[in-house]
Amino acid sequence: MKKFITFSICLLVMTSSIASTYANISFSKKDDGTKMEITLTLNDVKAGQKLSIKDENGTILYNKTIQKSGVYNNRFDLSALPNGDYHFEHEKDQYTKLIPFTVSFGEVNFDKANEKTVYKPIVKIKNDYIYVSKLDLDKNDVKIEIYYAAKNKNEFKLVHSDNVSNTVKIERAYRLSELHKGKYKVIINSNGKSYIENFKI
Repeated sequence: MKKFITFSICLLVMTSSIASTYANISFSKKDDGTKMEITLTLNDVKAGQKLSIKDENGTILYNKTIQKSGVYNNRFDLSALPNGDYHFEHEKDQYTKLIPFTVSFGEVNFDKANEKTVYKPIVKIKNDYIYVSKLDLDKNDVKIEIYYAAKNKNEFKLVHSDNVSNTVKIERAYRLSELHKGKYKVIINSNGKSYIENFKI
């Protein structure tokens, strides 16, 4: 296993564009003021994407798979939620959009200034190299782990671990030994989530 993986830095380019008119939110109230509904409109969605509502502890309160591509509209009564901080989470292919809001005694307030885009890592395999790239505007800690299992075996062993911090644009390349054919697993921990990529060489 000596010199099983050698590490080098490789420049990778990630380009992402996000429309400024990403989400529209409108409010409506019953005449007696007992119910406060919002209509959430998301532009440019794709079938299969996920939309959820989570509380400040990450507990999922609502989870839906979007069925049709195009423009998504749905009405929510958020005023029934307990006082606290929440957010909508729209998971797209390359990033997740977070739309935070607060509920206080039946009043719902959205914090557009703190809407956030969390970029997912991109993992590519080419010519015995693993390329990992990630854009992280908040410079959060990112942990990259590479596991290996020999042919016809299912027991994965950690062969390389890498911690990255205080970096906006993460770009890494890991060279795999041609002598070690088999199954690999890349696990990237970032923003409280684990991203897993499996492949064989």
